[in-house]
Amino acid sequence: MREIIEKLLIDNGVILEGHFLLTSGLHSGLYFEKFKILENPNITALLCSKIAIYFSTYRIEKVVGPTTGGTILAYEIAKQIGAYAGIAEENGKGKRIVKRGSGIREGEKILIVDDVLTTGGSIKATIDAILEKKGIICGVAVLIDRRVKSFKFDYPFYAVYQKAVENFKEEDCPFCKKGIPLTRLGGKKAVPSANH
Repeated sequence: MREIIEKLLIDNGVILEGHFLLTSGLHSGLYFEKFKILENPNITALLCSKIAIYFSTYRIEKVVGPTTGGTILAYEIAKQIGAYAGIAEENGKGKRIVKRGSGIREGEKILIVDDVLTTGGSIKATIDAILEKKGIICGVAVLIDRRVKSFKFDYPFYAVYQKAVENFKEEDCPFCKKGIPLTRLGGKKAVPSANH
């Protein structure tokens, strides 16, 4: 199954090779263009079905995703499992909140979803937002897990596709040392260095 999903991602321009500046400011030789998934409802529904099936016995009441990609996935997975969807928005203070619609009810069973997992920052902030409202986190799921160093969530975890991709600080980047031009895609927080 992994090979089939990988081929689907390659064929649809999701997996890109080169020299990329990530949202975190790190450099990478591999980039996952997640919006090539999210702009295609059929591929999104197919990949989300893997998450929906995995968590089908958990009696999820709400699926919550961080803005932006996680929100689209939360809606699709909620639709597939017959739950509500929620948005974990940035509050401008380094935290996330779930405030629109019904928010989070105390004791509500929540599945957290996101598109690409690299550092886990968005997911950790979403976990904090849900716990603050006393929601019950039943699991965490992502479309793509690109972590090299695995860290554990305190909840059941599922990734549709996993591929460890090493990231580099600019001063340690082998692509910079070879003079390969840096490409900036996606992430609003990606800030180029003075050297590029």
